[in-house]
Amino acid sequence: TANMSVAVDLSGVNYETAPAKLHLLPCEVEHTGPAQVAHYFTPSIRDDGKGVLQASFRGRELRGEKVTLPEGYTGLVLKEKHKAVSDEEARVFHAAQQFQEFTYWNMETPPSKNDTLQRALQWLEISKAIHAPVDSNISQNGSHTSVEDIVP
Repeated sequence: TANMSVAVDLSGVNYETAPAKLHLLPCEVEHTGPAQVAHYFTPSIRDDGKGVLQASFRGRELRGEKVTLPEGYTGLVLKEKHKAVSDEEARVFHAAQQFQEFTYWNMETPPSKNDTLQRALQWLEISKAIHAPVDSNISQNGSHTSVEDIVP
């Protein structure tokens, strides 16, 4: 079995510059590189008054919302300058920009807690709880050992 290694080079991130403004679109755009998002896409974004953003991309309606990363997390935009040609060759990703929030979009449906992205972000909190130290006042079956333990 092949054992491919993956490395992330963080030396290119300038943490002093303003974080990137990112949009996660529910489609594949066959373009690599900068785009004039601020000129063509951002001006068309409108708020429906209920916290849901609306826009259109190539004639398709998009609905989205801003997502802020949980405290203690920083997002990175990674670029792979050289694609690995075999499973034995290491893949190296270079961190180009950082971000703390982004806007994610769905096609025609408002964002919900059932979206894959939202469930993935919920997992961060679940994982934190799972790996937290166990409270010594909790018994083996998960219940508190006395009423005084749960009542202030």
